[in-house]
Amino acid sequence: MKVTPRARRSSTTQTSDGLEISIPARKHLFALVFMPMWLIGWSVGELSAIRELVSGDGSPMFFLGTWLTLWTLGGGAALFTWLWMIRGREIIRLRYHALVIRRDLLGLGREKEFDLSHVTNLRVALPTWTPFDWNAAMQPWGQGTGRIAFDYGADTIRIGSGIDEAEARQIVGELKSRHAFAETARSS
Repeated sequence: MKVTPRARRSSTTQTSDGLEISIPARKHLFALVFMPMWLIGWSVGELSAIRELVSGDGSPMFFLGTWLTLWTLGGGAALFTWLWMIRGREIIRLRYHALVIRRDLLGLGREKEFDLSHVTNLRVALPTWTPFDWNAAMQPWGQGTGRIAFDYGADTIRIGSGIDEAEARQIVGELKSRHAFAETARSS
């Protein structure tokens, strides 16, 4: 059986501001199907707890209030993750003086701008994993640390969480073909 190479998930556009690379969030079929069903059950628990809290029939209110707060945060995180898989994307913009990273969900998101004179060692780097790292725990959900890394002062910035290593190499090659990123010696 002949295997056909998979096309890139990301798309590249030349804009008046510079190069723009859009990386859609990774979709996990099980989570896309399971999460809405789980959220229905979650909302039943949420409504029951609110009804119990409002009725004030002598239940331990402190425990119920604490439980409801944590339950609400958990449901919000699940909803965000589901929406991220459906409509989230990471946008990399290479402008004349800056590398701009934006995590966008339904037109909302936060932009981080990095001065190109301080961006060094643009590279493909496999995500690291430690048991107590929040970013590592979010990798299976298409969030967290990415496969593209660069140094910015004393920090290492990682982007491209929804792509594989081969696509990360293509993106790094594209960025390097448009800008001469500095390489600094790494201490061992």
